Order: sequence, then C-alpha cells, then structure tokens
Amino acid sequence: MLHVEIVTPTRVAWTGEATEVQVPGAQGELGALDGHAMLLAVTRAGVVRVSKAGGEHEDLVVGPGFAEVTPLGVTLLVDRVEPAGQIDKDKAQRDLDAAEKVLGQAMAGTDEWRDAEYQADMARARLSV
Repeated sequence: MLHVEIVTPTRVAWTGEATEVQVPGAQGELGALDGHAMLLAVTRAGVVRVSKAGGEHEDLVVGPGFAEVTPLGVTLLVDRVEPAGQIDKDKAQRDLDAAEKVLGQAMAGTDEWRDAEYQADMARARLSV
C-alpha cells in the first residue's frame, strides 16, 4: 500500500492508504504504485484518482502544484482540493463560460489572461468528474 497525502497551503486536505494514485502531470497523467521509483513532477489542475483496496476509488479535483513519489508514498502539494462529490456542475459550467469569455478578450500573457486560464482549467477539471 502507498501512503498518500494531499496538502494545500493551509491544511492536509486528504490522507490515507491507496493501492494506486493517478495524478494530472503537467506533461500527461502519472500513475504510482507501491514501490514506485522516486519522482518529482509538476502537476496541473485536474482530477486525482486514489484507488483503494477492494476496488474502491476516490476522485478529488486539485489545482496545480507538485507531486513527490517515493517507494513508500505520494505527496501532492497543490493550491486547492475539492472532493468530487461536492462539485456543483452548473456553477462549474458558468465559471468555464466566464473564463473563456475573458480568454477571448484579454491579451495573452497578462495577469487577467493567466487568471482566466487558471479558472478555465479548474472548471474543466470540475466538469470532468
């Protein structure tokens, strides 16, 4: 079993044991099993899937951050965590629509554009669970 911790700047948002963890890496999905080689990776906003013994799993929407994988466990340092069961899909769609409107009007690379890109990424992650 892997020990998994998902940590935000203000709290340990999730901790527990898992048979596998899937993480949204900046360059693609990452999967970790017990005994995995050491790894440090940048993560993007998306869905973390924690697979538990007995075939159960838990999905969590996370913001961008970092993942540290060791043979004993996985630690994610992210800016936010939202349990999939608490996602309001209608609000997520409204957030995505608003962010895409700003992305269509703002100059790429500006703070306004980066904020809208972040909001759009989070909204897409929420809608994917």
